[in-house]
Amino acid sequence: MKEHTKAVLEACTGHLVAQGMTRQRRNLAVWQMNDEMWGGISMQVQVKGRRVRVLPSAQVLWEPVEVLVAHGKGEGFRPWTRFSITRSRQVTPPPAIGPLDFYEPELDGSVLERFAILARQVIVGEVLDLADERALLQHFRKNANKGVGRAEHALAIRAWQKKSLDLEDDYGSLMIEQREDEQRDRLERFHLRLRQSVAAREMLRYSGGQGVG
Repeated sequence: MKEHTKAVLEACTGHLVAQGMTRQRRNLAVWQMNDEMWGGISMQVQVKGRRVRVLPSAQVLWEPVEVLVAHGKGEGFRPWTRFSITRSRQVTPPPAIGPLDFYEPELDGSVLERFAILARQVIVGEVLDLADERALLQHFRKNANKGVGRAEHALAIRAWQKKSLDLEDDYGSLMIEQREDEQRDRLERFHLRLRQSVAAREMLRYSGGQGVG
């Protein structure tokens, strides 16, 4: 990555920090929305010649759900990797703000200000929209037979909502929706590991449930 591109990302992240967020890395700033959820604004770049275009995304990390997903996969939980972000949505700047283009070697202050306005007036609202628990469950249930991990996320959400690993009804309905043998095998392995996870059971018991129903 060119030094100018790094400088652009650092400057944008600096504006997010000035709005009260915490720098997670060069292209990501986050904030804790409640006891369970974190919001984040991440930035990818599109480089063409001297132009660096910033492409921001709204992100939500539902931490206890992602921890349960990690237990079901038999993995450790690492926040803010691409595998632990619950939902992400790229945000296109409205016409009034326009594209966020920086031309080497300048860090155009007016573009940075437009980015700050976009974050404050648009992206934060997108994050809050993504963070709706009912909408998150509906998203993963609706797309349970599409892509890797959707059904597993739906099952983890139900475990957290029920504070229990007694998930036979949810597991059965999700299994019916899996169209490929590979999908069914993956969900079966996930369900088994989650039920057998001592850490998941203790986590749910500590949060007020009975762990296994």
